[in-house]
Amino acid sequence: MARPKKQVKLKEPIKIRLKSLADGNKSIYLDIYWKGVRKYEYLKLYLIPETNPINKEQNKETMAVAERIKAERIKAIQGHGIQDWDSVKQGAMLLTAWIKKYCEGGVTTKKSSLHCRVEMLHTVEKYLDENKKTFITLEEVDADFCRGYVKFLRNFPNSHIIHGEPRPISQNTSSRYLGMFSTCMNNAVRQGIIRNNPVRELEPRERIQPKDGTKEYLTIEELRTLMATDSYRPEIKQAFIFACFTGLRLSDMYRISPMHIFKTPDGKGEYIDMEMKKTEKPVIIPLSEEAKRWLPDPKGFNVPFFDIPTTGTVIGRALRKWAEAAGIDKHLSFHTSRHTFGTLVQAATGDIETTKKLMGHKSLKSTVVYADVLTEEKVKAIDHTKAVFKDRKLRAENTKIPKTRRTAATNRHPRRILEMQENE
Repeated sequence: MARPKKQVKLKEPIKIRLKSLADGNKSIYLDIYWKGVRKYEYLKLYLIPETNPINKEQNKETMAVAERIKAERIKAIQGHGIQDWDSVKQGAMLLTAWIKKYCEGGVTTKKSSLHCRVEMLHTVEKYLDENKKTFITLEEVDADFCRGYVKFLRNFPNSHIIHGEPRPISQNTSSRYLGMFSTCMNNAVRQGIIRNNPVRELEPRERIQPKDGTKEYLTIEELRTLMATDSYRPEIKQAFIFACFTGLRLSDMYRISPMHIFKTPDGKGEYIDMEMKKTEKPVIIPLSEEAKRWLPDPKGFNVPFFDIPTTGTVIGRALRKWAEAAGIDKHLSFHTSRHTFGTLVQAATGDIETTKKLMGHKSLKSTVVYADVLTEEKVKAIDHTKAVFKDRKLRAENTKIPKTRRTAATNRHPRRILEMQENE
């Protein structure tokens, strides 16, 4: 009778090893051997002395992570081979590690964008922590993970609200975080680390869509009312009204000083010339006589004009009480002052390109909303006129006026202008 053949146990191409460290911990690394080639990969995971049940449980979770990474590496090495090890290794990189790399940005990345990326990372870390998914890898991020992240963002608390009832971050902010997360995953796709961006698997209704670009602004009558109303924080009132006539963001209001004010070539006027903090781009804004009236006396060439509180809640409370005293039922902020300026400029010039330059916008898409506001106001005015004169009979001489056909050449609506420019 023939002796049964001895079954040969296949060796795993990757084994988990431990290296003792001077502090008593043990570093976990992978010993990879594939088709005659040997590599080592340190996972930056550590086992600690099991002096108590908590440490023992922590080591158990750490080893589970190491085993999962090992399994992913084996799967990847069988598909890509060891020669493309860097891509294989990156695929099993922790999601948070990849986002941190994304947060580093590049030389041309704006500071404001880097800040927003860090904020997005913070939301992801909170989401992972709440769902006990701290050690999830890039390759493990799927559509279900993204759906959970979207749900989490919709209820993520606004950390800037210190007093009062807590509320979630705005829809536009959460939409921006999701967009940045998607861009981060796109970078992983472009580098060949993952095959697809899981965010793109979501239906449009499953994503967080930004709100329409409607802006809260003050009418001329409301602005005059505020100017005539006292505030218990006069320095905030002064800064706010100056911002209404210049369009400066709060971040720039903190910085503007005499060094940013220049005379026009003819010596008759003055203008602001400064680099905006948000965009890091220069902007030139003529100073109107009304704006000059609200400009404090200089304290030094490079000393800021305005002494504005740095606490958002202090500013918000002062603006709210001021609006209540003026009988204005609108939410005031330095966003409102900027939008007021944009609306005033567009109303005065009727030139969307001029408004774009004075606002410091990079694209007309950001500016066209101010023109749309005026269009809406015009519609309201026409509707009001119709209501007033609806009972009046049409004059006989007006019935003889021929109707003219509106053509593309005469269609000067701002969005039409934008479309024409983009198609050129």
